[in-house]
Amino acid sequence: MKRIGFIGYGLRSETMMTAFRTLEAPITVAAIADPRWEQIAPGLANDPYFANTHYYTDAEQMLAREDLDGVFIGTRCSLHTHYACKVLEMGLPLFLEKPVSITREQYTTLRAAAQGKEHKCVVSFPLRLSSIVLEMKRIVDSGVLGKLTMVQAINNVPYGSVYYHSWYRDPSETGGLFLQKSTHDIDYINFLTGELPVSVCAKTAKLHFKGDRPAGLHCPDCPEYRTCTESSFVVKNLLKEDVTGDACCFAVDTGNEDGASVIYTTESGMLISYNQNFVVKKSAGRRGCRLIGTKGSAEFDFYTAEIRFDDYLSPQTVNHKFTFPAGAHFGGDERLALDFLDVLEGKPAQSHLGAGLASAAACLAAKQSDLEGRFVPIEY
Repeated sequence: MKRIGFIGYGLRSETMMTAFRTLEAPITVAAIADPRWEQIAPGLANDPYFANTHYYTDAEQMLAREDLDGVFIGTRCSLHTHYACKVLEMGLPLFLEKPVSITREQYTTLRAAAQGKEHKCVVSFPLRLSSIVLEMKRIVDSGVLGKLTMVQAINNVPYGSVYYHSWYRDPSETGGLFLQKSTHDIDYINFLTGELPVSVCAKTAKLHFKGDRPAGLHCPDCPEYRTCTESSFVVKNLLKEDVTGDACCFAVDTGNEDGASVIYTTESGMLISYNQNFVVKKSAGRRGCRLIGTKGSAEFDFYTAEIRFDDYLSPQTVNHKFTFPAGAHFGGDERLALDFLDVLEGKPAQSHLGAGLASAAACLAAKQSDLEGRFVPIEY
């Protein structure tokens, strides 16, 4: 039985514990370090995975006192690098939530700390391990597409208001929506193509989630509480969706852009275009990409759960339909959990820290490009 310590036990940590339970993972949660532990502990009291859990306010105190086999970091994004460096220094297997870093300074620090230890850390990139992406990888590696010439990727986020209603609206905590969202997409594109982008040009826009409402306003205190299309009342009672916060989406202190377009170039000359949008709702959600090669093209979408392969010379079209297991991230969380269990047994991570750093570098460069209005090189 492996003894795991959690640094930060929020929504993502809870989600991954659901995946561990599904797999009947041979782990026990030895300790949790979280400033909110007094609110967290009662809800875990009857869970056998937490039968002997010790609780701490301070993560460094937990690391010093507990005899752990592995550590899970599920804090807010701004703290990922700080605690990852401490765990890596101890040589413990690590599960690190993305993004691995949110500033260039953090990236440089983590890259130095990770040298030679990249495969002892699983980075939370469930999309690269989902069944549909693994099948796309098989298609690419089979050679039926020929030489890849272009990637056209899209992410229209139907639950985008979470990035304006809750703490995610604060770029100082998240690093912005390139690092918060497209970090997943850049990773699976790197995985599929086998290439890293070398330069980037990016542009963001903020056209919907903005306004002149007073800073600090919350939906229940607003006169449009029952009519505003983005209010927590409407989201819960009319749209029938989960409420993820009630800060006003149209206040002057609402952070984050709500759309972005990016062009990446690679060493081979292949172009990668990527667009993300946070305004769409419900069935307008799209996430996936088209890979265009010299012999054929293949495209997939997580929401339709389909792959389409077009052969130029046959000509023929082949459609693959997937059925994802219940839960988040299209079945990728369970594979992430398996990856971490393998690392605990001394095996190398598949969704490893090298991939996390590469994605962070590309996203940081996109953010820099948007600020400076020019193509910028990506420095790994």
